[in-house]
Amino acid sequence: MTTVKRVFATLALLGMLGGFGAAAVVIFGNNSKPQRTATPRTTLAPPPPSVPNPKEFTIGVVVTDTNCQPGGGCAYKYTIEPKYIGFHPLPETEFTVEYQVTGGNQPQPGKFTVKGNQAQILKDVVVEGPPGAKLEALATQVIG
Repeated sequence: MTTVKRVFATLALLGMLGGFGAAAVVIFGNNSKPQRTATPRTTLAPPPPSVPNPKEFTIGVVVTDTNCQPGGGCAYKYTIEPKYIGFHPLPETEFTVEYQVTGGNQPQPGKFTVKGNQAQILKDVVVEGPPGAKLEALATQVIG
């Protein structure tokens, strides 16, 4: 009788383990539903080149020299670092970006020209301002 009990116990144990295996297949497996084949996504064509708007540019200002007078203001030499952050390609035709530098005594207008992926900028532009001025630039208009 003990041998019969052992055989039934072993079968019961194998049945339980087999039941767990079946549950794993049901949860993680195929569920015997026909699988859908993934249809490849069509890639969208990139947008055509177009003249960007001012919000598609960030313009960093790098102060290259500072000359402060003992009781007054300072003269700052700066160079801009424009960066295009738009998503469409730039046109091959030339266009101009106008910007304004603030932080000096008065806002100072400026502009740079873009052709292809190259920008033509002025370096070491002078602006007067208070000691410790923080110069910032913002694109205001794109012409072209």
